[in-house]
Amino acid sequence: MTTTTMPTARRGPVDLTARWFLTAQIRVARWLWGIGAMVAAIAIAIYATAAETVDASVVQYGTQVAIWFPFSVFLGLTLAYLPVHVASGLTRRALSRGSLLAAAGTAGTYGGAFAVLLLVEKAVYSAFGWHWAVGGVEPGVAAMVGFVAANVATFLVANVSGLLTAMAYIRSGGWRATFWLPVTVGPVVALTALLTQEAGPWGDGAEGLLLTSVLAVVVAAAMAVVYDRLTRGARVPPKR
Repeated sequence: MTTTTMPTARRGPVDLTARWFLTAQIRVARWLWGIGAMVAAIAIAIYATAAETVDASVVQYGTQVAIWFPFSVFLGLTLAYLPVHVASGLTRRALSRGSLLAAAGTAGTYGGAFAVLLLVEKAVYSAFGWHWAVGGVEPGVAAMVGFVAANVATFLVANVSGLLTAMAYIRSGGWRATFWLPVTVGPVVALTALLTQEAGPWGDGAEGLLLTSVLAVVVAAAMAVVYDRLTRGARVPPKR
């Protein structure tokens, strides 16, 4: 009697690269969102005690951390990983595609965690009879979807910006890359400002939030193209 074994599927270089970046991001994200949930609970308790009326989401103000923390992680990972990637015999094309996939996956993961916290907060507000509003608009399914979508798209822009900023420093050096920071990081700052406005350029309804998310996706795509071109011509920095 003979037995046959199924061949093990080999992971491609893009998949391996994406998994490496995603694993590193998720490892720190578990701590970030766990601590964030505790901080949000404490902040809501203080808000309910100190304020005369509770009329706005507290969790929504955590977007700054969710934007800039993975940005910094992607920046550091890219700077450190390029020599290891090339020394392992993997292509720069795989580095570009894998890291961009990880940027999208990380944005989705952060968006999912953010949505869960918002829903839990909304349930708590309802239980105590408090008014709950998010993103400068009245609560509702459309507003909730629009606000989460706009934030996820902004998370994506921030993640791609971290990759692009790191590659700019690898390709151009310190002084030139610093000069280009308004281009590599500026879109993140601009989109963050749109999200924090009570009324964006398209109004303060759910439609405005959805248009902001569309704009963010377009910006992320443009930055991804630039990052891909820079990565394919990148050289490993010499040891000093």
